[in-house]
Amino acid sequence: MRRFVFILVVALNACSPGSPEGARPLPESAANASAIPFLSDTITPAELDRRVAQFAPAVLDFDDSTLQPWEKQVLKKLVEASFVMHEIFAVQVHEQIPQWRARLEAEQGDGKARAIEYFELMVGPWDRLEHDLPFLEVGAKPAGAAYYPPDMTKAEFETHLASHPTDKAAFTGYFTVIRRDAQRRLVAIPYSEYYRTNLVRAARLLREAGDIAQNASLKDFLHKRAAAFSSNDYYASDVAWMDLKDSRVEPTIGPYEVYEDALFGYKAAFESFITVADPGASSELDGLKGRMRDLERTLPLDDRHKSLDRSFESPIRVVDVAYTSGDARRGVQTIAFNLPNDERVVEAKGSKKVMLRNVMRAKFDKILTPIAQQVLDPALTRDVQFQPWFINVLMHELAHGLGPKSITTASGEKSTVNRELKELYSPIEEAKADVTGLHNLSVLQQAGVYDADFVRRAYFGHMADLFRAVRFGTSEAHGKANLLQFNYLREKGALRYDEKSGRFSGDLAAIVDVNRQLARELLTLQAEGSYAKAQDLLTRYGNERPELKAALQKLRAVPVDVKPQHTILQKMQNWK
Repeated sequence: MRRFVFILVVALNACSPGSPEGARPLPESAANASAIPFLSDTITPAELDRRVAQFAPAVLDFDDSTLQPWEKQVLKKLVEASFVMHEIFAVQVHEQIPQWRARLEAEQGDGKARAIEYFELMVGPWDRLEHDLPFLEVGAKPAGAAYYPPDMTKAEFETHLASHPTDKAAFTGYFTVIRRDAQRRLVAIPYSEYYRTNLVRAARLLREAGDIAQNASLKDFLHKRAAAFSSNDYYASDVAWMDLKDSRVEPTIGPYEVYEDALFGYKAAFESFITVADPGASSELDGLKGRMRDLERTLPLDDRHKSLDRSFESPIRVVDVAYTSGDARRGVQTIAFNLPNDERVVEAKGSKKVMLRNVMRAKFDKILTPIAQQVLDPALTRDVQFQPWFINVLMHELAHGLGPKSITTASGEKSTVNRELKELYSPIEEAKADVTGLHNLSVLQQAGVYDADFVRRAYFGHMADLFRAVRFGTSEAHGKANLLQFNYLREKGALRYDEKSGRFSGDLAAIVDVNRQLARELLTLQAEGSYAKAQDLLTRYGNERPELKAALQKLRAVPVDVKPQHTILQKMQNWK
């Protein structure tokens, strides 16, 4: 629901009112030079222009020349279902978003078009790059988004669970919203009930796509995910998604990530990644799948915390994005992901790593390369190359499937890392995946998989990537994770700063050693389920140092991220 105020229809062109990309730029009134009344007092039309300009347009294309007619028809249905995912996600952010979007349409004055464009980029009126501060007059963003009653406190939630322990599974589960009943008691409502109207529509579209599909595993996943929208049980469809094979159409659709729930990190947001796989590129990486158990064994973590008996099945897909929506489209765009998050599925089946190649290429060319040229020592700039960076991102995703998941707390209770770390889980997990992934590259170098030159370039590419991700903002999980790494490396002397040139360099041996130290700290606190240690680490390393602020100032002209332009919306018009 990019255009949130309209009912979604079958969108066969780029300006469909139902698609998240459907809003055309609106002409701003020449007669009214004043800013629109709905803008925050501190935001001018010129400031809105600056914020929109932080996102570089990026055409996301894919090769449809070899797709079968049935595959194209399946993609059409999946794009339509993606519009529904966006509708649901919007009201997961805040239930007033449709009304606020409608008010923007009705406003007059300078800045209207840009306000609409930025609203759609952020999926709401809060700036995800500026600590979630509002750019419209709507007040502060609730930490728990729309997953919980707006007047509910963390203490009330935890007190309820202490008094009603049988509610814990439902209250802390991924797929429920928390509301108040007629007596104002907290209750958990399944997504299948709360979002029933939209999920019925999405399920119908997935069933229709499954009926068209001629690939057995794709058909199975689509039918099972459609059923999950009604049953609220996503286990069988997650397993079917893991078993998806020999399909050019690679869809990921449903509730997955918990980033939007900054109160507890429990609730999953709806999203979609509709992609077209490159089997050849994927097969080149197949050799890494068989090394997952060895990578778990060599983690910088006490052996008693390692999980060597779980499944290490790890499909790797290299894909090009055809369309994204929902949580996959808000603010900063995803370049790769590792799913599912359900610990039961991970224990039984492992997890799948999906590399979004066309998004990665756009970010490397438009953002990472210019950053490296401005903040790294010139001697290191040549080390920032696409393939080592690509593999480092893959190692990040592989690392999500390693380390503690299901744990036993100090009190002897069976739990999960996510449940124990609550709202701190996402930044800690992102930092852990970064540093553990780099550590694993060093392990693979010792095993002869990559040579020393390749691994050096991956490490220094990651140094440039720290600056890219810190710019996402310290209210965002990846931004927090990279700020933590930057400050840790600086404190330990591994990342050096030349005040005269304003550039950074580092000794590779020191960076490798300090990176391993941080990996051990993060993996250990996860294994212990220590909320206090996670909080301490994020607090100690959560401030911007003067040299970082100076570097970020130098990067003001470099885009922060990309604004996707999906060619599938035009391609679909010509598909028969």
